[in-house]
Amino acid sequence: MSNDTPHRPVREESHPVVIIGAGVGGSITAFRLAEAGVDNLVLERGRRWPITPDGDTFPTVPLPDKRFVWLDDKPPTPVCDQVPWLARTSEAIAAAALPRSTGLLDVLPHKNLTVVCGAGVGGGTLVYGGILPQPRPGPFQQVFPADVDYAEMDSVYYPRARRRLGATEFPDDVLAHRRYRSNRVWRSAVESSGLPVERIDATYDFDVIRAELDGRAKPSATVGQYFFTGCDSGAKLSVDRTYLARAEATGKTVVRPLHKVTGITEDPDGRYRVSAERLAVGGEVLERLDVLCARLVLAAGGVHTPRMLVTARDTGALPRLNEHVGDQWGTNGDQLPILKTIALPTGTRQGGPPAFLTRNAGADALVTHGGLPFPIETGLLLCAGVGMPDHYGRWTYSTATEHAHLRWATGGDDSARRAVARLLHETARHIPFGAVTLNPLAPHPLVLHPLGGAVIGKATDAYGRLHGHDGLYCLDSALMPGSTAAANPVLTIAAVVERCLDHIVGDFTS
Repeated sequence: MSNDTPHRPVREESHPVVIIGAGVGGSITAFRLAEAGVDNLVLERGRRWPITPDGDTFPTVPLPDKRFVWLDDKPPTPVCDQVPWLARTSEAIAAAALPRSTGLLDVLPHKNLTVVCGAGVGGGTLVYGGILPQPRPGPFQQVFPADVDYAEMDSVYYPRARRRLGATEFPDDVLAHRRYRSNRVWRSAVESSGLPVERIDATYDFDVIRAELDGRAKPSATVGQYFFTGCDSGAKLSVDRTYLARAEATGKTVVRPLHKVTGITEDPDGRYRVSAERLAVGGEVLERLDVLCARLVLAAGGVHTPRMLVTARDTGALPRLNEHVGDQWGTNGDQLPILKTIALPTGTRQGGPPAFLTRNAGADALVTHGGLPFPIETGLLLCAGVGMPDHYGRWTYSTATEHAHLRWATGGDDSARRAVARLLHETARHIPFGAVTLNPLAPHPLVLHPLGGAVIGKATDAYGRLHGHDGLYCLDSALMPGSTAAANPVLTIAAVVERCLDHIVGDFTS
């Protein structure tokens, strides 16, 4: 979608601190720096998604529109890619069905998996389920370096992150509504199986959920419009409405949406040069600019942060980045199996967010359930799970294509898949009249939580400073070691970034 306009001059400007990405890590960084009195500029390639009185901010699922898919990605057609004419045909069909724009979902097809991320001011929190489980100490200590102390995380950073993200425990009165029948079916089956049941902390305003249920707000979360999309009612508290809103309110943080970063390098004077394109909503390039800064924070997520860093290292733009950049990329053990009840109704247009989760005895697998938006009875329970990956992938740069590519072998999530399947099997046996487990995405996983590629303690020091280049930081999901220890990652990402900033905010104020 980019226009080739070489005659157009590149505008240049300078800022003390630039943050690339307005998701969890970028929003927290902006807030903490603004709180410390540090001016900062946030560049976000996606658009803003403000909640409107008309309740028409987001595309709906399963019938999306042109706002749904980010403009420069290919449709996930891994099988068709093996047959060129079929691939071209399928891409044409997909393009006609889903016209491209600066849409809400950023899709990265790969021959062995498909990664889906949020695009826009708020990042992945625009489209995530909104749940904040905390990993248990055993799996956490298995995944994270010893420098990241679980006891300190548990007592200081997890509580702080929950509070600042706006976490609220799922309330009983909402659960009792007919829109949450499937959540009650799920809880009853888990309880009957003898597995532990945990009530979930979620980033939702349940007063707005109540307003949806009694007709005072547009039905959104309560009819299944919350996962893979946002809530038009404003029930979901994405980080653009929490951390980032607080940062902007100080006057110290400036957010520029529709600014797509195309490259990063270090100038001879030691400043960082961030090249970007300012986009129209349709994706056309309106302007090219270079932003110079003394300190640069990478917070573009578990796909784009490692992609940019590997490209910069291997093209010589940031040559002193170490050999660990690009390593230990993981899927967080994401699984999306389904339970199909034999005769028990699960309800039509069921609501979110998820209310309950369960874990296995070792706490190295977790499963939850969230309501589905189907207008007819299906008997389906979507049971998203996470586990511990067996292996990790790696980002590498190809001189032939002049792009960074993800190397990921099949089978890297086999242990997670089996552990989640065991939890579901135990639950399915206790659903009245029976249920069967389906996992249609097992041959080609859908990854919702891409993590790693600039891992803490390897590519960075213990607090997110990238080795080799002073004033360069990674403070986002790429900092995670390919996994957040069998838990959905947002709470852990937020807590780890808060911990890092407690130690490095002085770098920005000195």
